[in-house]
Amino acid sequence: MTDVLLPGGAAAGEADPAVPDLRWLLLPYDTSAFPFAQVLRRDVFRVPRLDLLHEYVRASRRRSGGRDRLTQQDNLVLRQLMQDLAESSTFYRLYHAFMLQVLAPAVGLPLSYSSHPKMRVHLAGTPTVSSFHHDIVVTKRIDQVNFWMPFTDVDDSAALWLESDCGRGDFAPRPVRYGQVLIFDGGYLDHGTVSNRSRTTRVSLDMRFNLRRATTRADGIRLLNLLAARLGSPAREPG
Repeated sequence: MTDVLLPGGAAAGEADPAVPDLRWLLLPYDTSAFPFAQVLRRDVFRVPRLDLLHEYVRASRRRSGGRDRLTQQDNLVLRQLMQDLAESSTFYRLYHAFMLQVLAPAVGLPLSYSSHPKMRVHLAGTPTVSSFHHDIVVTKRIDQVNFWMPFTDVDDSAALWLESDCGRGDFAPRPVRYGQVLIFDGGYLDHGTVSNRSRTTRVSLDMRFNLRRATTRADGIRLLNLLAARLGSPAREPG
């Protein structure tokens, strides 16, 4: 985890709300200042459009006489290309700058965040890449909040599916545009993906973050509420 400190920021543990004001919300950002997709197109995949990555893979296979069908293994191979980016790469410089210049000011308090996020590729026409789950089963971190950043516009079967509140099981896709980050209560809110039957490939990253020195569920709720107070409705569009 990496810490982001803000002048005058207090530590975690000052409030004890019972439930978050919002289970999920959208954080907008300027893609001209943080051109993640452009960097991935140029430095990783060398393609004109990330959302059509499945078409480029199929075309490459046809040229070499290979099979046209895409599988989960293709998602994993492409994902690894992103995961192998060096810490000194342009992408990671952008990533850490985003945490300092966008996420931390949106919260207003010192943060800790994953220095190496999980990279994801979900090609159009491939099965689910994540079964439904809530994160505390694995992480045991009741203070953390989830951060999900797509580099293509996603909706329907290309999106992440969330339940509306803990335990309801009423899963629905959350549309997110490139230039938005989905922030949600992933430790407790069940979420996952379905088979991508859309015509859009999703390329994304996800990570978890928390208030610095946070240890309790109240700290996680406080973090969500700070963001909700600053960002308002989940339906905000990118700036």
